[in-house]
Amino acid sequence: MPDLIPTAQEQLKFLKNIQLILQSGSFSSTYKFALLISLSRLAIEKGEDTGTGLTLEYTDIAEKFVELYWKQAVPYVFNDEGQLILNQNNGKQAAIVNRIIELRQIYSSLGLLRRDSLIWLKLVKDVARTVKDMPIRYLQNINGQNFEFLYQLDQCGKQFILLPQVMFCLRQFSEIIEELCQKRWIDYIRKNSTNAPILNQLPNLEQFMFEPSRNQLNAVANVLVELQECKCFYCNKPMKKGTYAVDHFIPWSMYPSDTGHNFVLADSSCNSKKSNLLASDEFLHKWQERNEEQDLIIVDRISILGFLTDKDRSHKVAEWAYAQGKENNYAIWHG
Repeated sequence: MPDLIPTAQEQLKFLKNIQLILQSGSFSSTYKFALLISLSRLAIEKGEDTGTGLTLEYTDIAEKFVELYWKQAVPYVFNDEGQLILNQNNGKQAAIVNRIIELRQIYSSLGLLRRDSLIWLKLVKDVARTVKDMPIRYLQNINGQNFEFLYQLDQCGKQFILLPQVMFCLRQFSEIIEELCQKRWIDYIRKNSTNAPILNQLPNLEQFMFEPSRNQLNAVANVLVELQECKCFYCNKPMKKGTYAVDHFIPWSMYPSDTGHNFVLADSSCNSKKSNLLASDEFLHKWQERNEEQDLIIVDRISILGFLTDKDRSHKVAEWAYAQGKENNYAIWHG
């Protein structure tokens, strides 16, 4: 089969199909949102900009589920006294969330859980089984009929296989898919019968559910201060405490998932000017060299704070981001 990049019309149809799932599909839990986000991120991390299919392990998807739900398996504090672990299911709490809640009582961070290889492997296998039996089976079901444009169930046996052209479209529209899924996920949480009476229109759900906490980033800053000798990654000028910020080298707006190797420390001026832009190739090479030279330190010091530390994954995301920037003529920050 020739490696055909989908046409503009085919890409638009794909995006409309994603929208159809989110608007017309039935949602008894938040698993389907998590599945779409997971597939989008895995297409970036493990795929290429080609029209071929993509084969994934169910455990790959399961790891993404754990990353997404880990942050949400703690109480959401909504005023001085009230707190609530958000219900992710119609009826009783979702099974995956319950398991993560149990493990959070033992492990203070996702990084520490990953280091306990036996427990981590069992968790991933259990989650993979649930993902295969539930959201993968029902994601493409619209009004009782299977609408198989992402994958064909009868082709997904021991491995999960995305159909040709799907990987390309997931990579092309990752930012849009993430935003659509997060908004629908938040809407589901607000409207859930268990959550609704308490949450009502309380703000900050998006920050709680998907963004790293300020305390986590402060801890990352302490590590980066040592690694960078308290100098700005971009301008290399010395910084004083309180005048720097943790910057996502690949902007959060492009890839809203935290990986330890993506963090750099920047002074307030550079951080503000760079904002959500990609940095120039000069900084890209500097960032890649930093990760190569300090990989072991980043893995050791930042993983225990709860962040995934995988240099190759971070560099794969960067490769995708800069290709997107070039193709779509994104503005580049040169410092």
